[in-house]
Amino acid sequence: MIESPAPSAPDRRPNDPVIVGDWVGHLPASDTTAARTHRLHQGVWRSEVARWPAGPPQKDSRVRDRYPTLPNWLAEKHAGLRATEAGINVMSPEARQYARQRLTLLSRIDGKAEADRLWRNLLSSQPLAFSIAGHLRAHPSAAVTLLGSLTGLPVGELDTLNSSSDNLADYALEGIEAEWFPPRADHTGDMSGFDIATCLRLEDGRRALVSIEVKYTDSFSAKPVEWARYGPHLTALGLDQRSTAALVRSGCSQVLRQVMITDSIHRHGLTTTPDTRSRIDTTMAVVLAREDDPKAADVVTHLNEAIGARVPVAFWSHRDLIHAAAGIDDLRDWANGMAIRYLLPEAQRGAF
Repeated sequence: MIESPAPSAPDRRPNDPVIVGDWVGHLPASDTTAARTHRLHQGVWRSEVARWPAGPPQKDSRVRDRYPTLPNWLAEKHAGLRATEAGINVMSPEARQYARQRLTLLSRIDGKAEADRLWRNLLSSQPLAFSIAGHLRAHPSAAVTLLGSLTGLPVGELDTLNSSSDNLADYALEGIEAEWFPPRADHTGDMSGFDIATCLRLEDGRRALVSIEVKYTDSFSAKPVEWARYGPHLTALGLDQRSTAALVRSGCSQVLRQVMITDSIHRHGLTTTPDTRSRIDTTMAVVLAREDDPKAADVVTHLNEAIGARVPVAFWSHRDLIHAAAGIDDLRDWANGMAIRYLLPEAQRGAF
């Protein structure tokens, strides 16, 4: 267990520098309370657990112009190693190996993984997604137990969603993947995808697709879903222009895109060309976020009220996932490391 510094001290003046482990400086004034708290927590983890110095924010960002270093960014190099080589921002050797392989594949199909965020930004949700997907892929039996517990579905094994066309091999969903998306032109035609996706074979023979949007302290995209562009997909979900507009006003656009792609794969398979290899019988969309993220919980509630049973939308907290994994032998050590990294001290209790 690591103790994060308090978000603010009563005797601290606004312009005083902040001390986080081995780092001293100022934090972005735009931070929400949650972002500040977890930025400090990641700074302590970096200093005390990873033992890697702080570094500059992402290249070509306005934040970098104002803050030479931040506590949640890893230095680009330390002790003769690059952060990309050490890979400590991804939480197991198995997950690091997967992340490197996945980045190579994504570069061929215009995937949107950002290497600098993945390997250096401790506050990014992207390494969280790769840490989960990459580690579970390496432990399929344990993954089945965990996913069965979280989804409430009778999961028998991890399955593969693919196509008989060799040209689509890079789009295959092999059990569980990070940064996965189907061929875009066959579905919503935009750049959306899933932070994590898993194809499950249920005990009764049905195949399930579970899509997961991973959040840490980041907010949902505000780019609105437009009826003129997505009308057929929204109609398939049982929505009309009025109900769609209400969801957009409620801040549901990003997860609504996730739900539209999930449902489109349910209706068509991996592509619009009929293919039994890409048949999906049931679906679930998940928002994986902090347990104290009220916006994430509200988005899930609004979508379930509007869409009903067409695509059930679930809220999983980081704590739910990590504590469930800690009860599975093959995942226990990984889960304990994830608890120290991602859960605040009061939420860590019970994971060890």
